[in-house]
Amino acid sequence: MGLGFFRLIMSLWVIDQHYKWSITTIQPFIVNRLGRENFAYIGLGHAAVMSFFVLSGYVITWVLQNKYPTDRLGIKAFFVGRFLRIYPLYWVILTVVVIGFFLAPGPAADYPQLKPERIACDYMLLPYAFIGFFHFLNQYAYGMIDVPAWTLPYDLLFYLIAPWLVLRKKALLAVILYELAYLAAIAIWGTNDFLPWHEGYLTTGHAAMLAFAVGALSYYYRDIRIPTPIIIAMVALQLYVVFIPYGLTNYYLNHLLNIGASVILVLAFKKRSKLDNLLGELTYSTYLLHVPLLRLFEFISLPFYSVFALIATYGLSFATVKYFETPVERKRAAVTRNMLGDNPQLTTLPARGAKLVLGLLAALLLVSGIHNILELIRQS
Repeated sequence: MGLGFFRLIMSLWVIDQHYKWSITTIQPFIVNRLGRENFAYIGLGHAAVMSFFVLSGYVITWVLQNKYPTDRLGIKAFFVGRFLRIYPLYWVILTVVVIGFFLAPGPAADYPQLKPERIACDYMLLPYAFIGFFHFLNQYAYGMIDVPAWTLPYDLLFYLIAPWLVLRKKALLAVILYELAYLAAIAIWGTNDFLPWHEGYLTTGHAAMLAFAVGALSYYYRDIRIPTPIIIAMVALQLYVVFIPYGLTNYYLNHLLNIGASVILVLAFKKRSKLDNLLGELTYSTYLLHVPLLRLFEFISLPFYSVFALIATYGLSFATVKYFETPVERKRAAVTRNMLGDNPQLTTLPARGAKLVLGLLAALLLVSGIHNILELIRQS
């Protein structure tokens, strides 16, 4: 079992969150029998998003350690590779969705995300990454035109700083300690309610940065063997954290438990195969397609629209991987190979500009953290 299978399961959790299958079936069964005061279901997707961030930190550290030299040319090639991985498919799907909204009768005029400035930011993505650190009760996250894409700005920001951050374990540890302190502060001054936690922490850059940094640091302990009973226990723990037993814990502690379980599972799933690679390749397109297709089938009032949306999501994803993502991947490999040569000299020597990049990151984390905590104190 490999990381592709892990990504598949996490993507299904995200789909379940948006399609509301577990919310309409499992939640009533549990809450009605155990009481909302004891267990309140919040959905699998929230746990899965953090798992993806942890996995991204691990994978990007592996990529920088094994595929790109950390000189100027290597970093440039890394950025080009990441750009070609994220933007082409996202732009195609976003363009189709935007056109669909404008062609559909009625909704475009009433949809604030279709304002020109918001459309421009959705295409760029990166502006949201910086805004997201400062917005307590962050309203933009589910305001993007393609809803699940709210995670992509944070991915891009992490890619921008990764060549200088992930190769330095002390820097990673400093980020982790700071983000743990920040989480503790907002847990103390905030409230253990779903909306403040969800919009004021989970969908912000601080939650993403903690998961990225933990995932990146875990790469350095990749040779640890994880026994099967521990793997089973971590799967059970991840299932547990989608339920909140108010008398025992809170949203913030469960967030940490989820990150910890994700790290162990990422370290455990090391086997690779063609099937596993295919499962992993399908994840990005299914992530971007599942909500627009759900909205489309719901709009045309198709019976059992969520079932048909899931079938269409995976059918289109297979086609997308074969006819779009695979050719783009070949182009990406050719471009980076031409930039680096056939046998790049890999090195982990410090890249130039590390002090500047890490200094800017520290300023972003400190200023946004202080701003958010002062806002919390003011509201309390």
